[in-house]
Amino acid sequence: MLMNFDLVLWKAILVSLGLAVLFVTSLYIWPQKYHRNHPTCVKQRMFSALLITLLSPCYLILFGDTSSEHYHLLDWIGIRDPLSALIPLSLTLLLFSGPLYLQYELKEGLLSDYSSYSDVVLIRNLIVAPITEEIVFRSCLGPLLFKPLGWTATVIAQPLFFGVAHLHHGFELYRRGTPLLQVLATVLVQTAFTSAFGAFSTLTFLTTGSVIGPILCHSFCNCMGFPNLDSISDTSCPKVTWGVYLLGLVGFVVLTPYLLTCQSFSSLYCYI
Repeated sequence: MLMNFDLVLWKAILVSLGLAVLFVTSLYIWPQKYHRNHPTCVKQRMFSALLITLLSPCYLILFGDTSSEHYHLLDWIGIRDPLSALIPLSLTLLLFSGPLYLQYELKEGLLSDYSSYSDVVLIRNLIVAPITEEIVFRSCLGPLLFKPLGWTATVIAQPLFFGVAHLHHGFELYRRGTPLLQVLATVLVQTAFTSAFGAFSTLTFLTTGSVIGPILCHSFCNCMGFPNLDSISDTSCPKVTWGVYLLGLVGFVVLTPYLLTCQSFSSLYCYI
């Protein structure tokens, strides 16, 4: 289906917020009898997330303009060019070179953080969550926000929907009796982390025109989790480990503007 998206700013924000709220709300339609990592709860929420993800292109179509045909819907949402994922995934690996080196030093496996969880949690975090969240918050919000906001503002603003959508984790912590200050600190760190990743993911989506890169990068980030700084002192040479962390961060910051450019890809967002 050929279509165009040219919403005024206030409508683009409201429509995007509506989809974000719909996605999060769908996770809570089930009786809240279990912890979020209980297999039953995980399966229920994966079903909800997958259903909303399948319906989200239909939601997008409701606000598209088919009278001024421009690009195919699949191009708008980035279902194309899987090879474009190589550069953003390489940059993500570079960013996590410190944590990867730490795991090597401590002789830990890549999935060591998931050793105490069931397989269904692994499937949720590494497969279902990256696919559903990137399609909803990147593929479907991107076309709505890009024209009214422009390139830079979209990279900054779109991740806020993604970050705020994770605030419900704080509600779950508070409901389980976690002290309020601890909840607020956890939510603040998590929102900052997810928003920072969201900015890189949005930049990747707009530059490559493909959602494959954001999905793979999201899956790898979920696999690695938050950088573990406390265990650096347990390595054979902490200074070397700190150096690898620093080199990975600097390399990522320096190389991203040079490698993620419109000249390297044929994204429609580079030409509209």
